[in-house]
Amino acid sequence: MKKNPFEKELKLAVKLAKEAGRIQLVHAGKAKKIEFKGAINLVTEVDKKCEALIIKGIKAHFPDHDVLAEEGSGKRQTSGYRWIVDP
Repeated sequence: MKKNPFEKELKLAVKLAKEAGRIQLVHAGKAKKIEFKGAINLVTEVDKKCEALIIKGIKAHFPDHDVLAEEGSGKRQTSGYRWIVDP
């Protein structure tokens, strides 16, 4: 069986998704601070917390990778790798 060349990245992505899911569960059903990015485009404080957690985790393990994040907290570099984050 051929080894996945992105096995480390996949394991980290799954780990961070589960951690972000726990943040969402903790805040489920509670009042949230909601901001408008556009007429019908909303962002909550939970979205921002999840995105920050994910980006921090990526940068801790892969500091030279690019991150394109929905809420804009990612940073473009000149890496051959790009993570797309949409919590």
